[in-house]
Amino acid sequence: MAMRPEVQQRLLELNRQFYATVAEEFDRTRQGLPEGMLRLARLLGERLPSPVRILDVGCGNGRFARALAEAGVAGTYTGLDADERLLALAMEQTRGLKGLSCDFARVDLAQPDWVAATEAPYDAVVALAVLHHFPGRALRQRLVQEMASLLIPQGLLALSTWQFLSAPRFLERTLPWSEIGLSEADVEPGDALLPWNQGIHAVRYVHHLDLAEVEALIVACGLRIIEHFRADGKEGNLNLFVVAQ
Repeated sequence: MAMRPEVQQRLLELNRQFYATVAEEFDRTRQGLPEGMLRLARLLGERLPSPVRILDVGCGNGRFARALAEAGVAGTYTGLDADERLLALAMEQTRGLKGLSCDFARVDLAQPDWVAATEAPYDAVVALAVLHHFPGRALRQRLVQEMASLLIPQGLLALSTWQFLSAPRFLERTLPWSEIGLSEADVEPGDALLPWNQGIHAVRYVHHLDLAEVEALIVACGLRIIEHFRADGKEGNLNLFVVAQ
């Protein structure tokens, strides 16, 4: 059964409020370049012609642009995000990157018109730690389809998803749905509420997308997985990276 629209909107608004609340702390804790991100940047550099055109969907503070520059990738990078403060931080922190020209735009990915803000086609579209914040399988499928539509023929779609259900420390922190006036019956299997307590308290919606679910979304768009790996976090495997063509 599909998630009810009013529930979906409640969860989308929760996450908008979350990022508006934690933007500064989120940026402060997301300054480093994790190994998974660097590995993906190197992979794109090896597989794509230079100069590249890369679209980063849900770019946050733009640190993937820094990972690309670190990997020696040259070309143009466009970052899209819904949070105004994170975009301002991204612009500051990517200014003057060697070999990479960066620009940014504010979009709401939950609205289909976000695609109009792009200048497709791109050699690669990446969405890192993004899909798991969008409630409802149908919405996640639509987003993957929209991202795939922005690629050149043989272009690459790269996704990363948070494997929080594999870590007991996150399972212990999940909050009851009653915290935001919902119940288990309102949401889908794999959905969870998690708190943020780094400098400030806030609550976010997340969905656990394992490899099988990510592959199903990708195959439905006519793409195929060419590489996948797990990396990052204290456990060394908290992020699943998938590259499709």
